[in-house]
Order: sequence, then C-alpha cells, then structure tokens
Amino acid sequence: MANHEQYLKEALSKYKHPDICKRDILQAFQNYKDLSPTVDTFVFNDGNRKELLCLVGTILVNYKGGSYNIPVCIWMTDTHPYNPPMVYVKPTPDMQIKIGPNTDDSGKVYLPYLHEWNHAKCNLVGLIQVLSIIWSDNPPVFSRAKAAVPPRPSYGPGHNPATPPYPGTASPHKQQAPYPSGMVTIIVLERLR
Repeated sequence: MANHEQYLKEALSKYKHPDICKRDILQAFQNYKDLSPTVDTFVFNDGNRKELLCLVGTILVNYKGGSYNIPVCIWMTDTHPYNPPMVYVKPTPDMQIKIGPNTDDSGKVYLPYLHEWNHAKCNLVGLIQVLSIIWSDNPPVFSRAKAAVPPRPSYGPGHNPATPPYPGTASPHKQQAPYPSGMVTIIVLERLR
C-alpha cells in the first residue's frame, strides 16, 4: 500500500483534486487487492488523448456456483471524484466480450451508477460492488471456443506414418496417403464447421 501511495502522489499531480482522488483509490485497494494503478494514454471518442490514471486488474465475480476474475481497466478522469470513472472490460486472449445491456463491443461499461454519479454518494468501492453484482447475473466476457483440431491417428510404436495401416494399400514401390489428396482439406474444413 505504501508503494501505491507514492505512485499515486506522482500520478495524480496534474489532477484537479489529487487528495480526494487518492483517498478514494486507496480505499478501493484496501477492499480489492487485485487492482493496481498505472498511468497510460486514454484516447477519447473525438481522438483527443490524455494521460490518465487507470486501475487495472480483476474483479472477482461469482457466477453459477463458480468464481471468475473479470479483467478490467477503470480510468480515473482528472476531475475525479466530481466526474465518474470510465470502466472497460479488458478480455484476455482466451476471452471474448459479451455485448449486452451494460457492455458494448469495445468493452466499455454502462451503468446507472456511472450515469447518475454523485461525488457525495458514489465512490470506487461502491462502483466495484455494483459491477460484481451486475456481472454475477450477466458476465461481460466468455471463453473463446477453441478451434477443433482433428485427432491424429496413432499407429503405435515403430510404425512408419508414411505407410498407411490398411492391408493391401501399401506398395513397396509407391507409398500412398490414407486419403486422396485434396480430401484431407475438405474433411478438416467440414469438422471445423
């Protein structure tokens, strides 16, 4: 936590309300240990760029009896806490964004809590609690389907795979593939559909 305090002091030096913002962030870190601060460039819809503090990590969500870590990035505006943070789901390569009522295809999260943000009543801990509750019913990501790979035949030890295991198909002078060439591609493509 001490490392976070020093980092936040420097990272929030250009923010309009650095002390209030830092207090809100540190309170979130006390409750959610899987988040950490980083400064990065945020690109707004109009193309403008700004260096902002971002809380990156995961939020634990219970879904259908299992516990899942949802990867997030919570961008702190330079006017925080007087304006709401911007929340994005950041899927890993094994995940895909699930577009829904609270999440768009870019991973941006929309919630009444954010839309109705009031600095006197709202804070990061409350936001993360709302995210956890909402995502317990409707997670914003799901696992990507793995590409189906057809199983390779096992001929057993000592067998030369270039020689087909079918009786009467191998010639000592000419080795044949077990399938006509071109058919392998069709079979693989049909299995992938």
